[in-house]
Amino acid sequence: MDQIDVYPMPEPRRPALDDALDLMRANVIRLGALTCEAVGRGTQALLDRDLAGAEHVLEHDQVVDDLAAEIEMQCSDIIATQAPVAKDLRRLLVTLRVVHELERSADLMVNVAKATRRMYPNELDPKIRGIIDQMGNQAIAELRLAIDAYADESVEQASALADMDEAMDELTKSLFRQIFTWGTSEEATLQAAVQTALVGRHFERIADHAVTIAERTKYLVTGETPRGSRHSHT
Repeated sequence: MDQIDVYPMPEPRRPALDDALDLMRANVIRLGALTCEAVGRGTQALLDRDLAGAEHVLEHDQVVDDLAAEIEMQCSDIIATQAPVAKDLRRLLVTLRVVHELERSADLMVNVAKATRRMYPNELDPKIRGIIDQMGNQAIAELRLAIDAYADESVEQASALADMDEAMDELTKSLFRQIFTWGTSEEATLQAAVQTALVGRHFERIADHAVTIAERTKYLVTGETPRGSRHSHT
């Protein structure tokens, strides 16, 4: 009888892949925490006219950038060495997008920190101050829920972001209505109005990034591509 060659079975790759994905997920959660910290610190620095706090946000952004680059490299290594398929591959593709959204959110807080320096030493109008405080808190709440949805792979949590984002839209409208009441042609006031309007837009964009994370999380879980998103990011 002819001899049958017996080839050794390849070692299972699943444990190694799972470990790599777990580490990647943990780093994304950490990146989300760093981004939320930047939003909190940046908002408070603006409200308190705290130049040292604004400087901390500017310097701390490098930590966010470095971790984002590390996660992207992890994704590349997993694809190259583990050949993931199906949901595992979606998880990696979604993670790359989530990292982008978080990094851009932190970059927007860099812009807020720079606005803090430009507006110094002028104090914010009390009504403007109250609205910006709410916008900062809303942005953090949306980012945290988006990261929780990604980490838990929860469609239910991801779906809640759309409703939460309506609150940010209303705050943005309130901010602009308040700015329009200033009604002055003085250059200093106009510059303050422009900077305040930009700050409002930055917070609104952070909320948009959170919504995009939620949309990508739904794609991760269901495999269905998000349709007709009203958010477009750069």
